[in-house]
Order: sequence, then C-alpha cells, then structure tokens
Amino acid sequence: MFHSTYHRFTPDEKRILAITCPSHFFTHFFILVFPAVTMPLVSDLHLPIEDVVRLSFFMYLAYGLCALPVGLIVDHWQARGMLVIGNVLMGFGILGAAIWPGPKSMPAALALVGVGASVYHPAGLALISRTIGRRGLALGINGVFGNLGIASSPLVTGILTWAFGWKVTFLILGAVGIATGGALAAIHVNETHTRTFHGTSKADTMELARYFVILCIALVFAGISYRGNMILLPAYLQLKTTFVHNLIGSLSFLHTHGTATLAATVLTSIVLLTGIFGQILGGRLADRIDLRNAYILYHAASLPFIALMSVTSNYALAVCAAIYAFFSLGMQPIENSLIASLTPQRWRSTSFAVKFILNFGVGASAVYLVGAVKRAYSLGSVYWFLAGSTAMVVIAAVVLRVASRKLQSVRN
Repeated sequence: MFHSTYHRFTPDEKRILAITCPSHFFTHFFILVFPAVTMPLVSDLHLPIEDVVRLSFFMYLAYGLCALPVGLIVDHWQARGMLVIGNVLMGFGILGAAIWPGPKSMPAALALVGVGASVYHPAGLALISRTIGRRGLALGINGVFGNLGIASSPLVTGILTWAFGWKVTFLILGAVGIATGGALAAIHVNETHTRTFHGTSKADTMELARYFVILCIALVFAGISYRGNMILLPAYLQLKTTFVHNLIGSLSFLHTHGTATLAATVLTSIVLLTGIFGQILGGRLADRIDLRNAYILYHAASLPFIALMSVTSNYALAVCAAIYAFFSLGMQPIENSLIASLTPQRWRSTSFAVKFILNFGVGASAVYLVGAVKRAYSLGSVYWFLAGSTAMVVIAAVVLRVASRKLQSVRN
C-alpha cells in the first residue's frame, strides 16, 4: 500500500521525501531519547523525577527557539544543507551527554541535540509544501516517519539501555546521527520547483495574518499538552502499569536489572505507534475536507482520553494513552497544511519556524509545569492539567473557524 502510494510522486519529489522522511524520523527519535532513560538517571544521579526531567529544559527550549533562525536561513539558502547539519548536530549532542554525564554538563550537551532537532520542521516541512503537488499525502507519509521515530525511540533506547547501560546507548545513537547526516549529504534535490497552489480562497495578507495569530494561540497550548505527555509518559507508564513488566518477568532469560524500565519503554513505543495510523488518516483528511474542521475534530477527539489518563492504570491507561496518541500525533499533517494555507509562500520556512517556537519553545515550559503540578498535587494531576491545555486548543480552533467564516474553504 505504501509502495503504491509512493509511486504517485515524481522522481524529484521522491528524492525530496528521501531526505525529509529520514530527517523527520531522527528528529523525533533523538528528542525522545532522554525521556526513555529518566528512571535510570533518577537512580544514577540520585535525583527526584522532576529534577531529572528539568535537565532536558534547554534541549526542548532550543528545539523551539532555534527554529526561527533556521527558517530565515532556509528562506535565503537551502533546506537540504540545513537538514544535513541538523542530523550531525543531534549526533554530537547525544555523544556529548554520554561523555560529560553530570547534572551540570548534561543540559549543555542536550541543548545541542535541541539545536540540531530544530532544523527539520522549518526546513523539511517548507521543502515539502513548496515543491510537492500532493501536499497532504506527502505530509502524511512524512508524518508516518516522524511517528516511527517517536514510537521507536523509547523501544530502541530502552532495549539498548537494558543491554548496555544508558551511556553506551548514547554513544551508539550519537554515531548513528552523525552517519545519517553524511548519508543525506549524498542526495541532491531540486529546491526551485514550485507546486501549483489550489488552497485558501481569496483573502488578503492582513486577513491571513489575523487568522494565523489565532492559530498561534492554539499552537502554544498544543505544545504544552504534547511536550508534557512526551516527557512524562515512559516514567508514568512505569509507575502506573504492571502487565508488561509481569510478562517480561515471566521470561526467565530476562531476569536482570532494569526490566521495569524496559517494560515501560516497550509499552510506550506500542502506545505511540498508534500515531502512525492517525497520521495516515490525517494526511488523507487534509487533502479532502476543510482543514479548519479537521483540526477541531482531531483535537476534540483527543481531549477525553488525555483526561482519563489521570485516573486510569494498567490496561485502561494504555488504551487511553494509545487513543490520545492517535489523534494528538495524527493531527500533524492537518496542522502543517493549515499553516501553509494561511501564510505567503515566500515566508513558508519562517512561518513553520514560528509554529515550532510556539509549539515546542513555549511548550518547553511543560518541563517546569509538570514538576510544579506534581509537587503541588500528584503525578496523576499532571494529566488533568494537560487536558486543560488541550481544551484551550479546541477553544482556539473554534475561534479560528468562526473568525475565518468568510473564507469559503481552507484546503490543500
């Protein structure tokens, strides 16, 4: 099915996807390596969960804030070169965290991972939106690779950590990141081709700017919900579920130290894999219905399930987390198409950079907000807080729909 879908693109478009898809995969993979080793670091560094989580603050801050200079560079230079640089920087950052593993030096090394990860979204998404005719389909396929990175990161990191320890795991993954950058450097693409645009019905630039500002409000709250869940999920599942741990414990050859973390990372990966199916459906919807309606639909559908994560455990928690992942990750092709439709093409990279400053830069505050809510109330209360942020996304999306009602349609 995927192979036949891929044949709908021209040779130039396939080469573009050959660069953007691996870059998207490793961007999300590397940014989630650290949460997968939270519990081992709690043990090694003798710190509470909230203090270990805080070590990643500058990584997530750089992930968002550095997107703006990257977007400006891409708008005036090229996307491919920046994607190569991004992969190499992520590799060196992970290596640095292994070589200098202290609580004072690790935040600086992880910040380099964030700088490298910040490259993909303004560079890769702008490249796709400018050059590929079937934009929603391409963003959906590209989103699948991002979700594979999200889902496989806890699993791969958990297995390697169980087998070798987290420091060796970081060394291995750092080398992979550097090698990936070298491989992508060998692929050459034509970035000058411009797709035929059939999108938003007539509206002047100032109108679109107003609508984009409303969308930016949604992006802030979406970033808090997304990042808060991502940094907490592996540890939360380790503390609130037992069925995977019991299954692994029944296997005599796995009776070694660290099986609780291994079980949690395996379950996290299974949960996040559902986002792949959400991406496929989201990409198809983005090419078929009004993007504003699809955006409301996906976020509203995710809301009850992130709320239920605060009061469930074991199987019920896993099911709620998986359904939430389906919608919260699956909406990305819709959201990215909506941004592209509400911004001029000459500022496409910069507009995606603004998105990720708000979505992930401001969303980095979740690192501190999670700790504050946990200390004041409980770990489960964090998910009530994240549900409140999701509700604000839905409200902002409805406001956008009402404010832009004079537009007959907003489509790819």
